[in-house]
Amino acid sequence: MADEAKVVMNKQAAAHRTAESEDIARLRGLNMSERGRLIESACESAAAIDRSRLAAGMAEIERDPWPESTLEFFRKQAARVRS
Repeated sequence: MADEAKVVMNKQAAAHRTAESEDIARLRGLNMSERGRLIESACESAAAIDRSRLAAGMAEIERDPWPESTLEFFRKQAARVRS
């Protein structure tokens, strides 16, 4: 029984890795405009979820601060665009 469960779990993990690889390949194939629309859509969806939570009387989500590596990436990108 334990071996069967292990086989099933390994198959599920392999299927997940395959799907993830396909998703990453699809995202890498997007041009900058398409990526921008995707990010904009994700932000709009997140804002809609936040509005719905507040309208339902739920507390605001406490967000974790962005990691310093992300902030540094934004700084470098902003500097590159400005120059």
